Amino acid sequence: MTTRRSPKGWMLAIAGAGLVAATGLAAAGCGSDSAASTTAPAPDATRAVVTFSILDDVVRSVGGRCVTTTTLVGRDGDAHVFEPTPKDATALEGADVVISNGLGFEPWLADLYASSGSKATTVVAMAGVSPIKGDHDHGHVGEDDHGDDHGDDKQTSDAGEAHEVDPHAWQDPRNMRTAVATVRDALVKASPECAAEIRANAKRYDAELAALDTEIAESVSSLPGDRRIIITNHDSLGYFAKRYGFDVETALGSLTTESADPSAQQIANLAADMRKDGVKAIFVENIGGTNVIDRLAREAGVQVAPPLYTDALGAEGSDGATYLGMMRSNAKSITSGLSGS
Repeated sequence: MTTRRSPKGWMLAIAGAGLVAATGLAAAGCGSDSAASTTAPAPDATRAVVTFSILDDVVRSVGGRCVTTTTLVGRDGDAHVFEPTPKDATALEGADVVISNGLGFEPWLADLYASSGSKATTVVAMAGVSPIKGDHDHGHVGEDDHGDDHGDDKQTSDAGEAHEVDPHAWQDPRNMRTAVATVRDALVKASPECAAEIRANAKRYDAELAALDTEIAESVSSLPGDRRIIITNHDSLGYFAKRYGFDVETALGSLTTESADPSAQQIANLAADMRKDGVKAIFVENIGGTNVIDRLAREAGVQVAPPLYTDALGAEGSDGATYLGMMRSNAKSITSGLSGS
């Protein structure tokens, strides 16, 4: 899809500041879906350590009572700045399986696993997906497309190689369907006595994911091409954009969750661009703080709207409490924001 710019049809995301801006106040997401079953676990349930909350929701949905989980990076947590503790090492040591996203999302996991002495089976949920390329060559909005002085500053993947792929594969429900099959097979192998139950859970959840994909595609179908441009520095929405026909432009520099807060001049430049392009609202990413967002909102004279759920689930009871809920909430917020409704 060819990128087309529109003064009222773009959305802006700053991962480190935890914000997304759009022309038009987004409505809050729809009600959250039911969480995974709270039925008492089976006596011999598989003990799984799961790296982050979104994947944990999927593991519990597939495993049901046949699995108990410990999540390393919890709700509203940021895996980019996560620092494992001795308690995390103890959890891995006692696990039957360790389930990760892969694609370089958990660069700290290999060392944690080795230091824990764990003998658990390791499962990479997204091993079967076709990754898209990550974008590490950013410019700055408000700086006339001058390049950043990044040098060779690339993230490191789980295998220690240059991280050149986008790890946020869960933003496309079809990839999550692939992950469900991987998790299903791993849990069946770990608990063969639960095979029928696990397979039934996986089949049900896969159908829900297929329905979710169709629902999102239909919900964004009314947006014209000039309202389908997402401007971001942190490719957390790259898979979403590719699946549902949006364009992503990385033009905000290194304002990531690993970086320091933007300078006063950067804030001023961003605010000036927002006023120029008619931005009406800022969306908070649930993994980010609000200090920078509040400063930018005041500078630009815009409102702070409901959050987008990107790298973590939201709190229990929120629209982003489950994977299904967060995806529906994000789709509604993005559609509303880009349409100006």
